[in-house]
Amino acid sequence: MSGWSAGLCAPRLDERAARLLLSRMGEPYDEFVQELVAEYGVLDLVGYALRDGHTPDGTGLGRLLGRRERALAADDGHICRALGLRVLVPGDEEWPGVLDELPWAPWCLWVRGSVRLEEVPERSVAVVGARASTAYGEHQAARLCMDLAERGFAIVSGAAYGIDAAAHRAALAAGGTTLAVLAGGVDVPYPRTNADLIARIGQVGALVSETPPGGAPARMRFLARNRIIAALATGTLVVEAGLRSGARSTAKNARDLGRHLMAVPGPVESGMSAGCHAEIRMGATLVTDAAEVIELVGRIGLDLAPVKQGGVREEDVLDDGLRRIWQWLRPRRSSSVDEVMVRSGLTMAEVLAGLGELEELGLAEHLLDGWRRRSAR
Repeated sequence: MSGWSAGLCAPRLDERAARLLLSRMGEPYDEFVQELVAEYGVLDLVGYALRDGHTPDGTGLGRLLGRRERALAADDGHICRALGLRVLVPGDEEWPGVLDELPWAPWCLWVRGSVRLEEVPERSVAVVGARASTAYGEHQAARLCMDLAERGFAIVSGAAYGIDAAAHRAALAAGGTTLAVLAGGVDVPYPRTNADLIARIGQVGALVSETPPGGAPARMRFLARNRIIAALATGTLVVEAGLRSGARSTAKNARDLGRHLMAVPGPVESGMSAGCHAEIRMGATLVTDAAEVIELVGRIGLDLAPVKQGGVREEDVLDDGLRRIWQWLRPRRSSSVDEVMVRSGLTMAEVLAGLGELEELGLAEHLLDGWRRRSAR
């Protein structure tokens, strides 16, 4: 880990130390830095920044140099011990390999909590939605996440207001696993009003960030962290979102990764569900309960959702002949055998036999002037 004094000669680096330094010197969403990492690799790029301040072809690294002295001065080992954190880099046993599927994977992850990250993607759902959520959206998020948590699925979200908070709280209430991917450092609870919730997640779940401790949340960091939320989960569920919503950024990342994308429908005139409806039109799967979510993200052939159907009536099991007779019986007045015979197209023998069977089933009643339908009980 870093901890070298500013002003000293460039330290001897290994891959882990270089990644920690780069996490402090550059932003993961900076395309300029991404291109340099793709060309030179993290280790060589950081080495150039510490030695000469430019790449071998003369490309200046001013964007990294502005934070170089502060990065070198940070004692990450001491910070991790003091805050109870751990740092993961690619190649670590706990590193979630699914993050390597991203166009630009995090250089490292700062983690607080007991949940091991490599186990999460196997059975997890990212749940995202509007910050200015409605009571309907929060109810749906809580209902779905409680059921998912009880079925052993980890809930991944961003600890924001609204749907995120409702999802985390439901998972905790069910005694399940939940992870919060933060836009700032894991020691910087944001929003502040969710500080207790975020602290609880850090105790029984996990807080995750690619921003070093002490880093403040920022708009671009929120957008960048959305790709991690989508990548860590087997599928992403959008519960409530407007047409312009950060939740739809997470949905786009899930779609680009080829992960299952699901959305909960809402009232057709609700602006807070317009984003969900747009995602459904673009191919997201409409879901209404946890069973339908699990059918998509669970074990193939095993976690199937029950087929939904209306109530079964006794007349539903009648064969074609009995149904033809039963449908021509009136519920409030009697019909003669001749009338039923003409309307059903059956012979008198067939009608009489059928009426007898219907009477035994409790679906027909013989009166003095004919037959009447009886409602199934």
